[in-house]
Amino acid sequence: MSRKCISGFLMSILNKIFKGQDETRISLSTPEAFAAIAVSAICADGYLCAQERERIIVLLSELPLFNGYSQPKLTNLVEKLFELLSLKGTYSLLAIAREFLPVQLQETVFTVVSDLLLVDGVLSIKEREFLTHLWQMLDIPAEQASEIFEQKLEQYDLRTPNG
Repeated sequence: MSRKCISGFLMSILNKIFKGQDETRISLSTPEAFAAIAVSAICADGYLCAQERERIIVLLSELPLFNGYSQPKLTNLVEKLFELLSLKGTYSLLAIAREFLPVQLQETVFTVVSDLLLVDGVLSIKEREFLTHLWQMLDIPAEQASEIFEQKLEQYDLRTPNG
């Protein structure tokens, strides 16, 4: 058998073995996509503090997008997204969620994520990288992203004396 035939045969076998894994496409509703981005953000640094876990529920419950969600339903959604995050990873979940997030919610999710990342008073290098990746992925103009983030810094009184 030629090398080309063996390669084709091997690929055929592998395709059959892994076919089911490729077909498990994830679909998210708009609220799920929004919440998935928020969950990805608070786990970006590899740590999940109690303040972040509590703040995500509070912030999401205040948004009109989640008006139909009771506290237990919202908590359950966030917990399911933590499970999905553990299976897919931070940036994979972010990419999936981005696919289902409407353009009109991009600045809102960036604002919520900025809040979540600052709630503990520390912005780690990994969180900065995540935030940079997010605003670029969402195609938010740098000036707008900077303005949103500056407002959150002021809200949490985290601005440096020199600006």
